[in-house]
Amino acid sequence: MKPLAQSTPEQFIADFFATLHQEVVVGDHDPAPALARFYAPDIVMVSDGIHLDWDRLVAHIRPVRRNLVADGEPRFEVHEAIADGDRIAARLTIHATTRKKRISTECIGFYDFLPDGRLHRSCGFTRTIKGD
Repeated sequence: MKPLAQSTPEQFIADFFATLHQEVVVGDHDPAPALARFYAPDIVMVSDGIHLDWDRLVAHIRPVRRNLVADGEPRFEVHEAIADGDRIAARLTIHATTRKKRISTECIGFYDFLPDGRLHRSCGFTRTIKGD
């Protein structure tokens, strides 16, 4: 990932999730090496009260990869984002296609990135948008 200083917060977040999806979620390769390009090894994520460290993140990615349709045209719609140094607060909607249906998830998150662009800490919450 390129450092945050090289783009706007909105573009950085959109690029982060789109590139993460393309390089980690799509394909039949081991996701761990690709995840290391996006997440610090001591990552701490809290989403909807669920804590993920590196091992739990890798375990979480496997079922995501099984359930998402590879060519489902995911879209990462960043509604707003604000940065302070390497920290970003953002509200975005993730649109994706599972094997069963098209889903949209609104995310509000607070993200701390390392200078090299890898995510170090995040805290946020999500909600599924009905009727998509």
